[in-house]
Amino acid sequence: MEKIKTFQQHELNRIRKHWNDSGLAFEKLGRSANILDYSDREINEMLLGIYKDSKHLLVDEGYFIDVTQVKKASCTLVDVSYSRRIKPDPNSILKLQDIRNFYVEDYFIETKEAFSNKHKHKITGYLKKIGGISLGKGQYNYLYSIPNDFKTFFGDSPADLFYPIQRYINGLFFDDDYRISDFEVISKIIISE
Repeated sequence: MEKIKTFQQHELNRIRKHWNDSGLAFEKLGRSANILDYSDREINEMLLGIYKDSKHLLVDEGYFIDVTQVKKASCTLVDVSYSRRIKPDPNSILKLQDIRNFYVEDYFIETKEAFSNKHKHKITGYLKKIGGISLGKGQYNYLYSIPNDFKTFFGDSPADLFYPIQRYINGLFFDDDYRISDFEVISKIIISE
């Protein structure tokens, strides 16, 4: 089971009492029009923009997309940091095992069908809100930091960069970590094994 950010019980109870002020779209996208039919976990997911029953996700721009229409995912890799003992040659290709953290600017998913007149949708805020990525520190405080834990590749990309898509899109909506497997890292950085 995915570990997602959870809201406190009093917040969930407040949503149940004042559902008409909550901004949740459960009447349109949920399995029931009655808020009392939903578990704490389901309300928690809806607060994060996840509607599993109808397979809809609230993207950063404020509209819903049907995740069954997603054909590709991507991220923009801006920089990396190294293990303290490594001093790489600036003209050499980076080795995956030498990288400590990846610093990503944004995550996107692309859909076959247009939603809100767009095919490419930003999900960086969603991944941050759910706990899939975290803000960098120091000189990277404007980027998102992803540790290089796996030190392996998924296709042509580092597996750690695919992990947020694998768990918080594929795993959460489809129970299939590889449902969306077309993943691209957009970067000037070249990384080898």
